[in-house]
Amino acid sequence: MPDGRFVPLSLYFLILAETGLGKSPAFETFFRLFQERDRTAAGAFEKATKEYPARHRSWRRQCDDLTKMLSKARQKGEPLHHIQVELNSLVEQEPIEPRLQNWLISDTTAAAFLKRLAGVGESIALAGDEGEKLLAHLYQYIADLCQLWSHGRTDSHRIGTGTTLVVNSRVMALLLIQAENFYKFCEAAGKKAFGMGVWARFLTITPKEPRPGFTSTENLDATNEPLDAFLARIAELITERARRVKAGVTEQDIVEFNADARDCWDAFDREMRVRSSSHAANRKGNDADEGYKPGDLLDVRAFAAKASMHAARLAAVFAYFIGDTKITLDTMECAIRIIRYHIEAYRDQFSLAKVIPRVVEDCLKLETFFRRLNLNSGGSTVVSLDSLHHINTTSDLKLDKYLLPALLHLQQQGKIQIIPTNGGKQYVHFRSLINMIN
Repeated sequence: MPDGRFVPLSLYFLILAETGLGKSPAFETFFRLFQERDRTAAGAFEKATKEYPARHRSWRRQCDDLTKMLSKARQKGEPLHHIQVELNSLVEQEPIEPRLQNWLISDTTAAAFLKRLAGVGESIALAGDEGEKLLAHLYQYIADLCQLWSHGRTDSHRIGTGTTLVVNSRVMALLLIQAENFYKFCEAAGKKAFGMGVWARFLTITPKEPRPGFTSTENLDATNEPLDAFLARIAELITERARRVKAGVTEQDIVEFNADARDCWDAFDREMRVRSSSHAANRKGNDADEGYKPGDLLDVRAFAAKASMHAARLAAVFAYFIGDTKITLDTMECAIRIIRYHIEAYRDQFSLAKVIPRVVEDCLKLETFFRRLNLNSGGSTVVSLDSLHHINTTSDLKLDKYLLPALLHLQQQGKIQIIPTNGGKQYVHFRSLINMIN
């Protein structure tokens, strides 16, 4: 990263689409190569597992024989340097216990996912054509997965998995879900996942209709050409990885920014900070001259805060796939353009301002109410939720059923807090809103 950090190239996509838009054919085409590789790897793993005990016993016998020779030479006062060198070399050649390196997990439980990730240097893809099957279980493990996606490491203890230690992981996720099923999941467990930051880590896309010519046989060659090239590159990387594993090559490739790409990323990162900052939204400045409005991404700031990281990872993947070790300005701009699209797609799904168009207007009414309450009560910045509901039905506030969406929207912006007490009542604290005004 431009600030000196090293981060895993983990990417995670959430694709919401109705039946008939081509999710399953795309899923099967994309993962065909991974599935073939996994079947080959499973056969090789079974063979290596059977051979390993005999190989390790043979190695141990050689070590024991050299240790005895070293002891005898020492007792007789004979030269022993050459024996020690040979023993040290043999110790470094201890056979490594076979491990199954999976590229793809589809329609599995979260516990099984963490089990298969346990260890060092794992690369894995979590995928599903019916993603809600995975989400139904995964929300229980979101905290661990967020750690993996952000830092490439986690150390946790979960029921059914024992102690799980994962280091230097490359976790990829691609979940294809019918929009209706996804909304049902959000009603049941979406808030838990949202609270743990999972949605902020997904790139969301919602195709509304099939692209013209996408499934046309007349344009099939032109349509498949980029995908064929992409699959060919994946095949090259899989082959290269197998060669490195066999040769014992363990060093990792480093993809870096060139100076122009770094400046471009810095500008985008600065923009995202300003657009998702409540302080920036309430101060006067020249940010609007840069082409964006301060604070306009407050309602999805969890996602916006990750946007520059998403862009960096995408750019690194693009560079690596075309065989470069430097991220150029053009590559960085391409990645940022994609992230900007995803920001709007994310807002369409998770922004209350988008889902309920009147919520912005209702928030302005609530802000005015809180200011008046602060002035009329001698500086109070707390009101119970019960009394707020009562005021909503008896005064000119009258937000009706949209009171809670407006409160949630203000909470997402950091202007209020909704805090329960030991007695079960809930109170709205709006001191931050008053401080912003001042």
